[in-house]
Amino acid sequence: MVKVIELSPTMGNGGAETLIKDYALLADAGKIDMRVVTWCGTLGSANEEHLAKAGIQIVHLEELRYAKGATLNPLQRVHRKIGRFIDFRRYIIKEQPDVIHIHLRFGGYIRMLPLRKLNVRLFYTVHNELEQYFDKRPFSKKWLEYCEARRLIRKYSMTMVTLHEDMNRSIRKYFNTDRVVTVHNGVNLARFKNELYDRNATRDLLGIDRDVTLLGHVGSVHTQKNHEMIIDIYEEYLKKDATARLLLVGKGNKKKEIKELIEAKGLTEKVVFLEDRTDVPALMNAMDVFVMPSRWEGYPVVLIEAQSLGLPCVVSDRITNECVLTDKIAMLSIEDSATKWCDVIEAAAKDKIAFMTHCMKPVANVEDYDIVSSIRTLEKMYMA
Repeated sequence: MVKVIELSPTMGNGGAETLIKDYALLADAGKIDMRVVTWCGTLGSANEEHLAKAGIQIVHLEELRYAKGATLNPLQRVHRKIGRFIDFRRYIIKEQPDVIHIHLRFGGYIRMLPLRKLNVRLFYTVHNELEQYFDKRPFSKKWLEYCEARRLIRKYSMTMVTLHEDMNRSIRKYFNTDRVVTVHNGVNLARFKNELYDRNATRDLLGIDRDVTLLGHVGSVHTQKNHEMIIDIYEEYLKKDATARLLLVGKGNKKKEIKELIEAKGLTEKVVFLEDRTDVPALMNAMDVFVMPSRWEGYPVVLIEAQSLGLPCVVSDRITNECVLTDKIAMLSIEDSATKWCDVIEAAAKDKIAFMTHCMKPVANVEDYDIVSSIRTLEKMYMA
């Protein structure tokens, strides 16, 4: 039995956190003893709910000293912040894991560990473009993260895990290392089949007419996902189809700002904004077109999910071409006008033949991205 710690800042509903959740739920329990450790507190997210129901242990470092919701004075807040590092060290020394798999950021937590004594193997998954995590310029914002990654690669043979081959090549060059493997972001394809969901019933629950065009997006409400452009595109699309609706699923630090933008444009009654949903496949199945004008991406799980359901997708060309798994995905520049995006979206919703002229050629099959295959690859890595 190999004991594995999946370390992440949070277990919210982002793509990386969803991937960790699937790792924990679908790994072979007879081979892998997997726990999840987060720096922060409980968020009440759908991912946390799934793990709790399955009996997967989640340790929230922020809550080991002070209960969730406790009112803290300034000294206690400092005590909690510093205490997280100490508690993490104690937890790891006590549990003696064979593997620590780091996601999103290091945050100085690995530096607290007696790695030689523990004889623990390290993996780090790069969930996004390199520039989002690392910077070689001394004393820049992401320089310390770069220094920590370089230290762990050189001194402790940490293996870097990438999501696609372009990223693999970039990591090798950036860190001058051969300790790089590619594990595709996978999807639990068993959950993403049209026949499992009643499109009309879902729309009825949402209060959306069955015959209107529904544009949709699933993703954290952060700068990366470019919700401002989604709203601009939708506002423009209403000039073509005044009955169209927009469904947004997700939360994040820009949600208040985006909701204010929706209100300022007078679109509140036309936009459905949801968060912390456990029924994402059903919600996506109710959409007509998936819209994703991201400013940057690694390898977005949600785009595989959308394609698994057969959804037409109109997305940013900032996303790697390796995400093109069906003949129903068109890529546009975020520098293109909202009008151009709307023309392609209208074709996707109403004229499939016209839409095909905008679509990319698939580079792989959806079936190649089954999460089960990805997890079997991970298990072999953990057990090597």
